Amino acid sequence: MMRRMDFNVPVDDERWIAMTVFAPVDLPPSGRVFFLSPGGGYARGYYDMAFPGHHGYSQAEHHTSQGHVVIAYDHLGVGESCTDGLAEMTIEDIADANAKAVLSVMEQVRRGTLSDFLPALPDALFIGAGQSMGGGVSILMQGRHACFDAIAVLGYSAIHTVLPQRTTAEVQQGIDTYQYDRQTKGADLSVAESAAGVADFRYPFHWEDVPPDILAADMAGGYPIRRTAPPFGSLTIPNCVVAMMSPGFVADEAEATRVPVFLGFGERDTSVRPHQEPAAFPNSQDITLSITPTMAHMHNFASTRHLLWNRLSAWAMGLVAGSQSQE
Repeated sequence: MMRRMDFNVPVDDERWIAMTVFAPVDLPPSGRVFFLSPGGGYARGYYDMAFPGHHGYSQAEHHTSQGHVVIAYDHLGVGESCTDGLAEMTIEDIADANAKAVLSVMEQVRRGTLSDFLPALPDALFIGAGQSMGGGVSILMQGRHACFDAIAVLGYSAIHTVLPQRTTAEVQQGIDTYQYDRQTKGADLSVAESAAGVADFRYPFHWEDVPPDILAADMAGGYPIRRTAPPFGSLTIPNCVVAMMSPGFVADEAEATRVPVFLGFGERDTSVRPHQEPAAFPNSQDITLSITPTMAHMHNFASTRHLLWNRLSAWAMGLVAGSQSQE
């Protein structure tokens, strides 16, 4: 059982970030608050999925049953957040708008003014977690604004995000497609054109045991250009997101990160050498690496998703307030 509330957070007079808060019912709060952000082509509904005839696909429900508060949000330019100016939007614009909204909500959580069903949590530990694009943007937010007490980067490589494929030639084709940097303008990027350089999305995204009806719910409307979007999908992807699969795209912000870091990958995922990933965070003194078996890039569709969620929860409960400061 959990309570939920949808709400928008103003960033300025014209832009907003869409969020949903999930809170446990009849359970003492754990003191951990997860801010969860989605990958490219997905929306915050990714963290509260439901499929007829199946159960256990809501990460929000799973974590609230453990006493955690979950706040899922759509990036600027994604889902129900403001989508004006997609072509000109920069990745810094997205990270900065997200951070402003998140920091505002954190203060409301501390004071108990966010929702009538959520008590004040003045000593809460705030964890920024994101999948794929969300993981990369969480690194950017932390490096630029020191938003969180800890971050969980799920399915994004701070060294070089590379989609796995069936053959080395297909992998290299994808690598050759994504050779940009932070100076590449959004007007020079195209989601459709870059997607044409990817041999396959189904193989890197979904393990072979994902039920066919669930696979269809995700992919039938198109990806990454969605003709129709499921409740967990986004019709929009800002152009600048294309460049996030370039080598070292978030290297500076990863180096600037000083808080604890959880690195979560599936067995078939976007890091070529996952055991080297901690080296991207030389100033964090607390780094955890977890690789979940029979899991592809879209973690929450995997049959082993609960293994990752439980590992993430256990890690969060092991965090000690003030053990490492971003300052």
